Amino acid sequence: MFQKRRTDDISLRLLDQRIRNRFIELFDVLSEGDEAVRHLGWAEYFNWFFDWFPDEGPMQPLSAMTDRETEAAESVLAAMRDAYNATPRFMTDDGLISTGWPKRIQPIAKQAADVFLVRGRFDEDIAEPDNA
Repeated sequence: MFQKRRTDDISLRLLDQRIRNRFIELFDVLSEGDEAVRHLGWAEYFNWFFDWFPDEGPMQPLSAMTDRETEAAESVLAAMRDAYNATPRFMTDDGLISTGWPKRIQPIAKQAADVFLVRGRFDEDIAEPDNA
């Protein structure tokens, strides 16, 4: 008989690896600039990002991230917070695009993705060593 796997059976390291992979996905999408807004919509552009990053307070470093990756992620976080705080709570996709924020965030997100991709995406089922 199979037992259902409980979420508390997942190591914190493995959870951090999975979150790190989601960060890469976010950075990839944000690096599309205006196209990211057209694809996601203005609300989801922010909502999806802040599903994974804190909308206020410091970012908690992940065990699966290097100092350089943490700094890159914090740069994207700062830009996204600035964009969110500088734009109206309700707008259209074209309204967000016209603010110029997606184009300003684009190179920051691209640089962050490049930093993360030096080590690549991590396994989501097997915890990798700390020095991976």
